[in-house]
Amino acid sequence: MDYVAVEKLKWRSRRSMLELDLYFDRFIQCGDFALLNEDELKLYQMLLELDDGDLLLLFQGKQQLADEHAQQLVDKIISSKLS
Repeated sequence: MDYVAVEKLKWRSRRSMLELDLYFDRFIQCGDFALLNEDELKLYQMLLELDDGDLLLLFQGKQQLADEHAQQLVDKIISSKLS
């Protein structure tokens, strides 16, 4: 994915729910986002297409994705920490 596409993903990570903004912002700011490979970036893009309510349930652990790799990415986002 090229630089512009990656920057667009960061911009699209801004959501209408503060709780989601906190998860995504922490993930980006701590550097974990920069470590994503091409396949993970595509999964991240797929996550951004989900409704805010569904994303919040995923991040709260109340739902899980059927796709194992996508769920692993959700788990990375949840567990990211600012140092």
